[in-house]
Amino acid sequence: MRSFQILSLIFFISVFIITAIGSGKNLKKISGFHTFRKLLPFFMFICAAVLFGFVFLYIYPYQPRNPTNYPVYFVFNIILFSLFLFNLPMSLGLMLHYVFERNSKTRLFAYAGLLIATSLSSGIIFGATFGNRQIKIEHVKLEYSNLPENFDNYRIVQLSDLHLGGMFNPEKKLKKIKNQLDRLQPDLLLFTGDMVNNFAYESKKLEDIMAQITGIAESYSILGNHDYGDYTNWENTEKKQTNFNGILRSQELMGFTMLNNAHIILRRDEDSVVLAGVENWGHPPFPQYANLEKALAGVNPESFIILMTHDPAHWESQVSGKEDIELTLSGHTHGLQWGIKLAGIPFSLAYLTRKNWGGLYQTGNSVLYVNTGFGTVGMPWRLDMPAEITLFTLKRSKID
Repeated sequence: MRSFQILSLIFFISVFIITAIGSGKNLKKISGFHTFRKLLPFFMFICAAVLFGFVFLYIYPYQPRNPTNYPVYFVFNIILFSLFLFNLPMSLGLMLHYVFERNSKTRLFAYAGLLIATSLSSGIIFGATFGNRQIKIEHVKLEYSNLPENFDNYRIVQLSDLHLGGMFNPEKKLKKIKNQLDRLQPDLLLFTGDMVNNFAYESKKLEDIMAQITGIAESYSILGNHDYGDYTNWENTEKKQTNFNGILRSQELMGFTMLNNAHIILRRDEDSVVLAGVENWGHPPFPQYANLEKALAGVNPESFIILMTHDPAHWESQVSGKEDIELTLSGHTHGLQWGIKLAGIPFSLAYLTRKNWGGLYQTGNSVLYVNTGFGTVGMPWRLDMPAEITLFTLKRSKID
């Protein structure tokens, strides 16, 4: 595994250097020698500085599994990939220019490379500056013939994937959530995992504002894959366990009741529904801690059941077609924080890795909703994939 990581780093660095050189030569083709001579030192300095930053943060002396300040990595990732996605089409445009236009005075491919390069890098910058600030409220109405009568028009808000350690100005963003929930006035607030990136300290100064959010409605949460602290290097298992205990304690201080392979009965007068939550379950390398049998132990099989499970892969593999669960709520995917609408139909490259990446899915009487998250991971950008707050209104369908 270590050899694979080293080879991957060598490959990326090699590609980065080659594309930077190609991009520089393409700039020379477009701007002319005299103009380029003034731009070349500045452009090469930027490329060299970014490459040095990559080595400094990702190889030595720091590594991404041992960050103390996530925003530093997030900002650098934006710079790195904006430059890389500028250089890549620029170098490809140069190559096509030499193949098809070597003996011609036209520079169509060179200019096409510049146009594509500018569009790609501008898209990343836009997503990190403006797209990352957008919030969408998804209104979802679901009808069930077996919904208890007193739960007709029951309103549930789902939040997911806050990743507090990677938020810029988290207090401001959390206040926006509170303002939205004040307006929506839900009966129930559910958080479906990934409160932090790795560490308990990420949420320490945010517990008060989160408590204001959970004070709006009865609130429950589960763990996501990031909440176990698996994405960093620990000196020993005791420190990892202490960090994990701190994450659990922090969510209690926020006002959440955690459902880790457990369930609770929600009551309205003489009617009731079951709310169950499981720990994270995902396809390897993601952990598989969920115990659905334990979570539903003692539940009347005729009960209306709402399940919280962080990774939609759990629903695909363990719930759909196997368990009589009316509504499953998940997160995890972020929709890759990028999407487009094709003929009005939302699409994300996340579909290439999982078919249930965002929105509503149904198999028989079993419904899955995948929230595309509120925070970000890897890069602090969202492009046509705004931070999401989902409001479900449960309706009791009329039976003729």
